Amino acid sequence: MDSEIGKWCSEHKSILIVALAALILIFYFLFPFLDGVILGMVFAYVARPIRDKFEPRRRLGSLVASVCIVVPIFLILTMGMLEFANQIIILAHNQAAVRTTIEILMDQMTAGLPLAVNDILASGLDNAVGLIAPIASSIPIFHIGKVLSLGIINFIISIPVCYFLLVDGENFVESVISLLPKKDIESYRKYVIRIDHILSGIYIGTIYTSILGSIIAAFIFYGFGLPRPFALASIIFVAGMVPFLTSWVVIVPVAVYKYVISGWGDALAFFILASTLIYLPSELLIRPYLVSAKSSLHPLLVMLSFLGGALVAGIGGFFLAPAIMGAIVGIYQVRREGDGGTESKSH
Repeated sequence: MDSEIGKWCSEHKSILIVALAALILIFYFLFPFLDGVILGMVFAYVARPIRDKFEPRRRLGSLVASVCIVVPIFLILTMGMLEFANQIIILAHNQAAVRTTIEILMDQMTAGLPLAVNDILASGLDNAVGLIAPIASSIPIFHIGKVLSLGIINFIISIPVCYFLLVDGENFVESVISLLPKKDIESYRKYVIRIDHILSGIYIGTIYTSILGSIIAAFIFYGFGLPRPFALASIIFVAGMVPFLTSWVVIVPVAVYKYVISGWGDALAFFILASTLIYLPSELLIRPYLVSAKSSLHPLLVMLSFLGGALVAGIGGFFLAPAIMGAIVGIYQVRREGDGGTESKSH
């Protein structure tokens, strides 16, 4: 098989060079919008089950599926970002009031502690606020605005990318496979099917879990009168996409906040309700079935891929790294099954 590939590459060397040069130029010009292309691919995977319900009216199904996936994510993230931006502006312009509020909260939390401990905590808090306040006031607003603008453009680009992949993605993949040596087309198709199955499990499980958890969280946070409910819901959405982080990253600190503000009763009620409606359905039912059962990837690999990709390449890397991991695992699984079949035949 490898010799056939080498022979085919040598026969089509000039075409491969031209194609590689064209791909490099396309990648160079489209690099600022790479995040939008990757997001569109992820949205297409997530929206594909909805599109399939409308077959054979593929175009209508693709449009409906794109809207059903993109609109909730857009609303959650946009409203959360607006609340975060508003909170940063308030912190930057009301440093004295923020410090006074934090001191009142600390007095409530440390009531009953020895005076020496209170003095140490108060001094440490004052130093921390003194460091954080200048940082908040010196945040480069114009740079943040530029980054946000590019992020919004990429999000808008992801919508048509998602739609066209839903409409004609399978035909595009088949056309690419048809360019390969005809003798090995079926083998390559096995790789594509396995990788597609793995990526579908990863993205559908993570996005569906995150959307469900964040929508429920927004209603719960609003019902309990918490400040910035959509900002907290957006954190739930992001945390829900990474295994092992989950929604308790937000639920536990908010429960502590409710204890400080309202006492044990409200804090316990919030924790039980949020854990029952946000954590249990998404993390114990949806994610294990969709991610582990359908992708056949260990959750640890998924978590490391998401986090490592985000640290290296931002939003695009956050979604691209699991795709690369899924492709590697898919190739390994198909090769292992092929080797196992060969060995069984030889025996």
